[in-house]
Amino acid sequence: MDRDRWLSVVLRTALLVLFFWMIRTLLVPIVLGGLFALLLSPLAEKAKPRLGRAERHTPLLFTFATIILVVIPFVFFTIEAIQSISEFLARDWTPTIQRFQSFLTEGIDIRGRSIHIGGPQLQAAIQNIGQRAASFAATFVGGMATALPGFILSLFLFGVSLYYFLRDGGKLVRWMFRFSPFPPNQTRELFASVRETVNGAILGILATAVVQGSLALLALNVFGVPNAFLLGVLAALLSFIPLVGTTPVTVGSTIYLFATGHVGSAIGMAISAVIIGLSDNVVRPWVQSSSTRMHPLIALAGIFGGLELFGPVGVFLGPVIAAMAVWTVDTYAKLHPPRREATAPPTDKDTIVPPPSKPAPAPENPPLP
Repeated sequence: MDRDRWLSVVLRTALLVLFFWMIRTLLVPIVLGGLFALLLSPLAEKAKPRLGRAERHTPLLFTFATIILVVIPFVFFTIEAIQSISEFLARDWTPTIQRFQSFLTEGIDIRGRSIHIGGPQLQAAIQNIGQRAASFAATFVGGMATALPGFILSLFLFGVSLYYFLRDGGKLVRWMFRFSPFPPNQTRELFASVRETVNGAILGILATAVVQGSLALLALNVFGVPNAFLLGVLAALLSFIPLVGTTPVTVGSTIYLFATGHVGSAIGMAISAVIIGLSDNVVRPWVQSSSTRMHPLIALAGIFGGLELFGPVGVFLGPVIAAMAVWTVDTYAKLHPPRREATAPPTDKDTIVPPPSKPAPAPENPPLP
């Protein structure tokens, strides 16, 4: 009997492992669709009574609305950003490199003294960077063309999973509650933590776009870059794209200022580019931690770890995994509190002062000296 039981467990485990290994490359868009459904499900429930006869089509309507209002603009701006980056890297940078080399060779004139900061090795390094940028552009465009079919498949799976999660999400939640190995209260806490984390990720992306777009617009106006307003709006939109961000706008503006001879403005714009880029690492974890009561360091580690493991969608999946890890530690601490009892510091009433000792009686016949 025990042998049959163990054989059944091994076969069931092997089938589950085989299934998840088979769909391992498809899990990211499916999980992402589930997270968006978790975010949109309260809105869908509130909208059902107002749709009248179309109430049963609420999941389909919300799926189409998400694709039209979120996915299509995101894809459009991603394609525009990729095209702008490829064109930016593929252009002829020979005049700019020569101007920059002459700037390094001639040096900076400070109070009648010329400070030379260039050299043959530095000039060769600049030429090498230009050549590497051109080759990177060609490889980048070729890689994007190769990844296009997989991107279309991921987009399709995201839309389908979003629809089914919105339609059957209630049944899935009840099934998970029924078969959850954790107590009901802990399962509710886990679900609430995941929902708060997804909401925090969305708010973090929006807050980052506002902050980076505003800083970029301010820097572009201060240093006199043409079309500053349009470039600031583009920087805010590009901040939605992980691993790209505002770099095409800020770095491109810096190179433009160097190429047009505005060296001081170019240096200021380069410093601003670094500050704008680092603001993402401050704003996003802060909003994430304030929304989920998660420590900013854990939120930052979850974001970067998710980006490294899952790619761009790691902005959502990384904090979710971090929140589940924090939930694991919290529930374990509640179930297994430390055995040692905390003792309060003694007060004056609790302090036992020994009575003063009486002096020993003198002997009746003291010894002779």
